[in-house]
Amino acid sequence: MSVVAFGCEVGLLVLAGVTGWRLGMLADVPGRRALAAVVAVLVVSAVVIVWARWNAPRSPSRLRWPLRYLTQLAPFVAVALLAALVGLGWWGAILAFVAAVAFGLSRGNAPTPPPDSRPA
Repeated sequence: MSVVAFGCEVGLLVLAGVTGWRLGMLADVPGRRALAAVVAVLVVSAVVIVWARWNAPRSPSRLRWPLRYLTQLAPFVAVALLAALVGLGWWGAILAFVAAVAFGLSRGNAPTPPPDSRPA
């Protein structure tokens, strides 16, 4: 299940980029492609920042289970909702569902060691 969970993480970044691009392309402004690129980068960056802050294995502020499970699913749900706005709702829903199952099964029983016991 850890491999599936990692695949979901990669899929999340791809879907976030595509969703951001499509959101930017919705605007009827000159330079719409540049706007779409900026929005795509911003959406992907937001996902990466949330993930790195609270879910990354080496993060000093990594949350403990079950709170970490909620912060793992939050980006999937947020991107799925944004994806629904641009016509990719099924992709977002499927990815969020698979991620919920994969993260629940692969990381639910693995306790996070206290920050003091991690190797430097």
